[in-house]
Order: sequence, then C-alpha cells, then structure tokens
Amino acid sequence: MKEYSSIADIENCQIQDDIKKLLLLLERINPCGQMYYKLEDTVIVTYIHRLNLFNFKKGLKFSLPLRIVGLPVSIAMPGIFGDMSPALKILKSLSGLSLILNSDKKFINGGKTLSSFVFKNQFSDYDTYLNSLRSSYRRRIKIAQEKGKNLNIKRLENKDFSSNHYNLYKDVFDRSENKLEILPLEFFKEFSADLYEFKDHKDEVLAFVQILERKNELLFLFCGFKEEDVKNHDIYYNMLQFILKEGIRRGTDTINFGQTSEETKSKIGCIEEPKYLYLHHNNPLLGWALKKLTPYFSYKGYPNKHRVYKVNS
Repeated sequence: MKEYSSIADIENCQIQDDIKKLLLLLERINPCGQMYYKLEDTVIVTYIHRLNLFNFKKGLKFSLPLRIVGLPVSIAMPGIFGDMSPALKILKSLSGLSLILNSDKKFINGGKTLSSFVFKNQFSDYDTYLNSLRSSYRRRIKIAQEKGKNLNIKRLENKDFSSNHYNLYKDVFDRSENKLEILPLEFFKEFSADLYEFKDHKDEVLAFVQILERKNELLFLFCGFKEEDVKNHDIYYNMLQFILKEGIRRGTDTINFGQTSEETKSKIGCIEEPKYLYLHHNNPLLGWALKKLTPYFSYKGYPNKHRVYKVNS
C-alpha cells in the first residue's frame, strides 16, 4: 500500500480527470487532512472530519473526529475508485476510526447513509413530463409556478458569484440536519459547474443553484435560498423544477437531485437509490462494538411510495 498527500502524485489510477481536478481544488481551498491510499489499482480518498455518529437519531449526539472515506465535498459520490476488496484491506491497515460514506455497494455489518434521489429521464420535453403526471402532482407544480411567476432565472458566471449568493448557501447549511463540510466562497467561483440565479421583480437575488453535467447525468450539487422565500415564492419547488426542465432540455439520461428533501424529490418523480456506510476501527473490541451499533445510527430510508405518474405513462 502507498499513501499520498496529493492526488497529483498518483499515477495510473481509475480516478477520472474531472474528479482529479475537483480534488486538487479542494486540497487548495478546503484543506481537511486529505490523504490518498493506493493498493493494486484501487485508490481511496480520505479526509478528517468531526462527525456526530448519531446523526440520524434525533436527540442523540456523540461527536468525534474520524477518517472519512469519501470526497471532501457534500455530494453523493463514493471515495473508492477501484475494487472494494483492496479498499477494505487499506482500511484495515489504518489506525483509528474510519467511516466509508456514500458507497453504492452494501456491506456485511454495515449500514445506510442518506439515499440519493434520481430522476430517470424518459421525456422529450417538459410538457410531456407534466402531462404524464397524475393530477394531484401536476397541480402541486402549477401552484409553485404561479407563486414563482415573477422569478427571473438567468445563468451566472462563476466570477460573479458574490457574498450575497454565498450567504444564501450558508443559510441552507445552517438549517441542514445532516451537516458535513461547509465550502468556502472560492469553491463556487473556481469549480467548473453551471450556476443559475433566481431574482424577483425588484432584481433582488433570492436563490441560486449549482449543477454539473457529466457522463450523461445532470447533478444537482449545491444551492442557496432563505427559508422565508419558500412561503413567499415556493422557491425550493421552483428551483427543483428548473433543474428538471434543464435536464430534460439537455437530454441527459438521469438527473441526480442528491440527498435530503426526500418527500419533495419523490413527489416530482425521483427514485430513491440507497447509499451505504461502513465503520471500522483497528481495535478488535471497538470494531466489534461498532458493527453491533451500526444499525442503530443508520439512515432508515424514505418510508413512503408515491404514485406520481399515470398508469399508462
């Protein structure tokens, strides 16, 4: 096994170029003890973060610093590039407590973390999508569109991302029940993703969304808005509808709306895709205890199923 402090030093690995660029950017603007480990052709990405292990249990809190195997940015992508068997060998060789997050593969004695909610695009245009919905779900969208009819949405150049936009992002972060990393303003200025801002009729910035198209998938990365504008403009629903329209317009196969807001995303037609976690400690006794406790602090998944589409859709 080899270890590295920069992704730039690793040759002949399975990490795509765009992910390497993201990791290099995060090393520079969001240093958090990033380390990379390689065994055979497999690389794992790790960073240090203080995390509440009982994040999914309301009323319980037990925070401690640990090594997270994942990307040091709050998006639902795994930090393992290659096969799982070498990755677990790497993990077992590392001292202390480690946590694999956002794995697509289930673990024996593992648990679940927040699911992703993915829209499978089968529509030629947005109107076809609307017409495929059952009346109650279509009506909910129409209500949002009416409340947001005065919203002006336009493309925002990365260099023009301002402290006003950033404060909206921090508002969302502060309200989040599942906090991980808070990114600096420079991330939005420098990361090559698409930004769109939402303004009202007074030309005041109310919200923004950041999206990224890769591998025929549109990814909803980050956003910002004030809670009061959910009531005033149904802002979050309109933001999701904009992303959905954009994905359909671009013709991507899927639109990954990310984690959280399970009910809202399910009701616009998203499918829940589970993500898995695994805790490991190199102390055998602690490792055994963690495996027994993992089901108690795992995410339970969204419990409801919604029949969004008409039977013949």
